[in-house]
Amino acid sequence: MVRRTMIIIALLLVFVVLWKDFFSFRTIILSGCDFYDHFDFESKSYNKQCGLNYWGRRKNFENKDDIRFFPILNSILAPTKGTIVMIEFGANIGQFSETVLSTPHNIPFVVYSLEPVTAIFNVLTNRTVMFEKQKGDKHFQYNIAISNHNGKAPIYSVKDTLTEGASLGKEPKFNFVKVGDVLVTTLPDFINEYHIKTPVSFIKIDVEGFEPEVIMGMNLKTNKDRFPLFCFETGGTWRDDRSVLAKTFTLKSFVAMLDGQGYDSFFIGYPYLLPINGEYWDDSFDDFTRASNILAVLRHSNPWKSLFMKLRNVSLNSCRWQ
Repeated sequence: MVRRTMIIIALLLVFVVLWKDFFSFRTIILSGCDFYDHFDFESKSYNKQCGLNYWGRRKNFENKDDIRFFPILNSILAPTKGTIVMIEFGANIGQFSETVLSTPHNIPFVVYSLEPVTAIFNVLTNRTVMFEKQKGDKHFQYNIAISNHNGKAPIYSVKDTLTEGASLGKEPKFNFVKVGDVLVTTLPDFINEYHIKTPVSFIKIDVEGFEPEVIMGMNLKTNKDRFPLFCFETGGTWRDDRSVLAKTFTLKSFVAMLDGQGYDSFFIGYPYLLPINGEYWDDSFDDFTRASNILAVLRHSNPWKSLFMKLRNVSLNSCRWQ
């Protein structure tokens, strides 16, 4: 009888130890940061030289690849619960929002399109009635500009031309003329005024050299959890006379600034992503003539976790993680 009791006690002790170990393992697997701290995807086996070779071919990572990349980006957003909220700055006539809404999706999309040039905005609003939408989708349009301040500002464009090049800055060599005034606000103030749900699932920024102003206006130091995933265009507009803030940065210093705020950065290709921050940086990336788009992903956010699972299992990269 005593022996049987001792055996039962021993088995109970073993069970308690195993149960404790199981919950310890479960905690590592199911808690976000712990899982990704134990399994460092960033350092697995990405071949940097392969990435540099692919960059050098100059056949990808161009300014239109952000729209072509969206169906893949959609798979990164897919695990989101509830609605997926997207905001685009510099919407033009709605090329991006049209692609977004027509991409098959199971979770409703709420898209906010901002276009500052009134004539282009009118074309946008007329076109949106023809955009394909799925059940629960919503699309809102606003004739305003986003920057790092509030108020009104002149907006410039090439004379007598509906162009993608309109901006808040004047570029003399392109014969820019003032085409009107526009209401300007910051992203946090825009979100607060229109009661937009945060975190915002995805933000697209294409504002002709004023991307740094928009991003600085986002105040990432205090708002990064509201903006875990965004992309922005670079290019020659960062170096001409229309923008002031952009000329104070190299691409390297801007990516380093985002890195310091907790964001990993990638050049957007189709269908590829090329990591460019931290140890992945190469000075050949500092090439504004490519007008590449950059995807910034807040480390340990839900999009970041989803992205790195994709990088390990899907060829989203010219040099696949293994």
